[in-house]
Amino acid sequence: MTFFGKAWFFPLVITLIIFVVGSIFVMKLTSGEETVSKEDIQSRIVEMYGGSVSNLIQKNSQYIAKLERPGGLYEVVADSNGNIISITILEQTANQQLPIKSKESIQAIISKEYKGTIERIVLSSDSEKPLYSVDIAKDETLITLSVDAITGTILDSQEKQSTAEQALIKKQQAITIAKTQLNGEVQYTTYEETADGGYYLIEIESEDDREAVIQVHGVSGEILSVTWDDQDDDDDDSDDD
Repeated sequence: MTFFGKAWFFPLVITLIIFVVGSIFVMKLTSGEETVSKEDIQSRIVEMYGGSVSNLIQKNSQYIAKLERPGGLYEVVADSNGNIISITILEQTANQQLPIKSKESIQAIISKEYKGTIERIVLSSDSEKPLYSVDIAKDETLITLSVDAITGTILDSQEKQSTAEQALIKKQQAITIAKTQLNGEVQYTTYEETADGGYYLIEIESEDDREAVIQVHGVSGEILSVTWDDQDDDDDDSDDD
């Protein structure tokens, strides 16, 4: 019987083949060869954390990248399979306030939600976050909105009281008195209670585009003040969108 005819020959050959193939596979796993491309690792980092990746380098069997995102600069370490090993902040960015929307932008947002005439838009930065106060005249009433100056979100809406039972001078009487100062269309009427009987504020616009707010006492009917509306008074604040 020849050497190749031995009963143990073919099992031995099969065993050797399995051993060789297995050795090659193990060597590939431990040789540090790239199993995931740099592009894939960069995509995984951005997908997980957002921001932008720069300076992605390979060091031994690991990848090290710089990640820039709101809040700071980070160092991200990943293995050759793209698994994130660690993320460390390198530089923290100081908090920066987002830009304030312009009055024109706020007016466009409000016009989609409310019908009526926007009387005035005033920016206030006294609170924790900047706010716009917006007055809208609708059906002879005044609606005051509080609007987030950064996002344009309407935070609060209040309709001002326009009359009161205890006032001796009623709303229509007050309007008649106010029109002795300026005859025209009533934009809005509000009533403010005070210790001495309260008063009406009535805004009137004439046919020649003059506007005035007339203050009428709620008890005596006396005209307390006349404030002429300056069309340019909203231009005092300079805002960026």
